Amino acid sequence: MRKKMSNPAFMSVCIVGDRRQLRSLYQKMLRLQNRKKPLIENGFYHPERWLGNLVSRLGGDYNEVYCRGTWDDLDLNRERLYFFTESAWNAPFDLLRLIQKVYPGLEIFFSAVGDDWDSYLTNDAERRFFTNRFELDMPPDNDYYDTIEEVAELVGNYIGRHIEPSKEAVYAAIEQWEDENEDIDAYINLKEFEVVSLDEV
Repeated sequence: MRKKMSNPAFMSVCIVGDRRQLRSLYQKMLRLQNRKKPLIENGFYHPERWLGNLVSRLGGDYNEVYCRGTWDDLDLNRERLYFFTESAWNAPFDLLRLIQKVYPGLEIFFSAVGDDWDSYLTNDAERRFFTNRFELDMPPDNDYYDTIEEVAELVGNYIGRHIEPSKEAVYAAIEQWEDENEDIDAYINLKEFEVVSLDEV
């Protein structure tokens, strides 16, 4: 029986640095995901791409390193290695720290989103790979945006009033609009990415 992911967390990972180390990590992941049988038997829906397989291949203990999920979209080009993870409850930050330990010549960037988190997380302070800083869930779309100016314009158009391009003004306008429209089935949800270091998560 395959395990159904509960309260999923999603993380995009971009890794740069020493070319040999990048290729070594990529080859490990590629060989794991191309196996006919997973390295370690597990109940995940893509058992060959279970994160615990990678933890084990890197010399770690999957009972000690949080790895309750799978990876996808593995891609290597001249500049960077990319993959995406889906995991239960939390993003697998322990795995990223293990990769960093095994491959000290690599620099790891991530953007992580969890269903029940109050804020979304990234360590890409300079926006080299992950430029998004806001998620706006508002009819008819749920999408990501780089700047508060974009968000202020979209929310302002939706509620029919001008909003100054600042976080304080946008949040205040949303709160006021919700107070004025308690009786209608409409919503505006705004989430902001928090910039953290890998050591902080």
